[in-house]
Amino acid sequence: MKKLHLQIAIILSIFFAGCGASKTQSQTKKTEKEISEQDKMKFDFLFFNANKEKMIGNNQLATNLFQQCIELNPTVAAPYYELANLFENNNQNKEAEGYVKKAVDIDGKNYWYRYLYAFILQKNNKIEESSKQFQILLQNDPGNIDLLYGLAGTQLFSGKYEESIKTYDLIEKEVGITEEISLQKQKIYIKLNNIEKAAGELKKLAQHFPDEIKYKGFLADMYLANNMTEKAFEIYQEILAKNPNDPLSHLALYEYYKNKGDKENALKELKLVFENKDFGIDTKMQVLLYYYSASEKDVEQKKEAYELSQLLIKAHPNDAKSYTIYADLLYRDKKLDSAKENYLKAIEFDSSKFAIWNQVIMIESELMDIDGMLKHSKTAIDLFPSQPIFYFFYGISNLQKKNFKEAADYLTIGKDYSHNNQPLLAQFYANLGDCHNQLKEYEKSDGFYDKALSIEPNNIYVLNNYSYYLSLRGENLDKAEKMSAKTNELEPNQPNYEDTYAWILYKQGKYIAAKEWLEKAITNGGKTNAVIIEHLGDVNAKLGDINKAVELWINAKSLGDTSDLLDKKINDKKLYE
Repeated sequence: MKKLHLQIAIILSIFFAGCGASKTQSQTKKTEKEISEQDKMKFDFLFFNANKEKMIGNNQLATNLFQQCIELNPTVAAPYYELANLFENNNQNKEAEGYVKKAVDIDGKNYWYRYLYAFILQKNNKIEESSKQFQILLQNDPGNIDLLYGLAGTQLFSGKYEESIKTYDLIEKEVGITEEISLQKQKIYIKLNNIEKAAGELKKLAQHFPDEIKYKGFLADMYLANNMTEKAFEIYQEILAKNPNDPLSHLALYEYYKNKGDKENALKELKLVFENKDFGIDTKMQVLLYYYSASEKDVEQKKEAYELSQLLIKAHPNDAKSYTIYADLLYRDKKLDSAKENYLKAIEFDSSKFAIWNQVIMIESELMDIDGMLKHSKTAIDLFPSQPIFYFFYGISNLQKKNFKEAADYLTIGKDYSHNNQPLLAQFYANLGDCHNQLKEYEKSDGFYDKALSIEPNNIYVLNNYSYYLSLRGENLDKAEKMSAKTNELEPNQPNYEDTYAWILYKQGKYIAAKEWLEKAITNGGKTNAVIIEHLGDVNAKLGDINKAVELWINAKSLGDTSDLLDKKINDKKLYE
């Protein structure tokens, strides 16, 4: 309606621009005041220029010129009408209503004035008044389709459903059976809770357009929505008799059988939907998401979910979504290798999804697949250069590969994207501490460890590593002892943490206490740890029991992963540090 109204406004503007106000004046001469010839010429000049400015988009100037026309001669309707158009186009409907009402008061026989008045009243939610204006217009033009549509709309908005249906019937007599009218009437009958008449409108469409199978589908859906399941079932069967591959009918029958508790037939119908290559993937995805939630603890539904996922891949082999949902199921069931394979397949078809890349790399971290993590995190950085998580994984992958400089460079970049995620930032600092320690840049290393602890004071990983590296360097041993003691308080009976604490005590010359902690570490599972055994040998050497020390050193050598000085200590039966 609005588009038609705008087109009419433009036509009228052109008309008035060409003819001036003389025609308008002749139409309304009974109500116009007498003005001088000079003022008439001025009026025509202002009106002409107002329309010209409006047509080129200078609406503010046009508004001012139309208002000057009104000041010069307030008994001419046209300027009010034009101002109403301008205000309505600017969504200033209250102002528009005032101006168009004035135009109608001056010239009530003008079709377009009253039509605009009815339209603006409707926009201002003055439904009764709008309906009245449409009825006045229809008295002179009873078969006007636009007016009938306008009246039907106002009747519908005001809740006069029966009257609205009668008006739609009048339109239908003029234009014939159409989808628009029948569906509107069907919706009104639903509001009136008259299902049979609503069904009648859909049946009428199906009969009038026998090749349009969707109308029978609408009818069946309506029956199903109103618990008339058997009627719905009959219609779906009719549809499938004509079109056996109709996916919407099979989907509806899936719901029908599921609600009846017939799991076998429900799954059969659903498989037909999933096998249909022409049916969109998004609806299938919604069904699988339901299965994903429902099948976590249901073995039977889990099996069905896998079957449907494989049918989805077969029907949509080039869509990333097919592989993603299948991978989600596999990942949930801890089938990590297969999940990774399917996520990577999804990436082949759509590499733009952050979540899929993230999932791939998370799986690789769980599998300790350092090579995969190194490769995919680097590719992900190129695709998502502002996502810190990929810098983190690329950094720790290089750290594992002993590419310490590369690791430090990328962790340094990534940390600057992590300030909104403090736990992740703490992890960046912790790993930067490790990198710079390996690069023997100890001041930087200590600084990053301190920053990590400022965010997470109880970060056991940092407390243990930081204190151990200080002990190896023999620096800040009091600080190292406090951090290591805290580690053992937070997580007691861990042999590696106990060994760190013992070694700090050893560096402080507290050999008896160091021996006690190392023996505790061995009791708690460290008897196969070569480093712990060698350390206990060193302590015994410091305490003067060289024979026990050699025995322990030999034992440590048999376990492997010991210091470079171990052979020399064994051969010379002497402690070297």
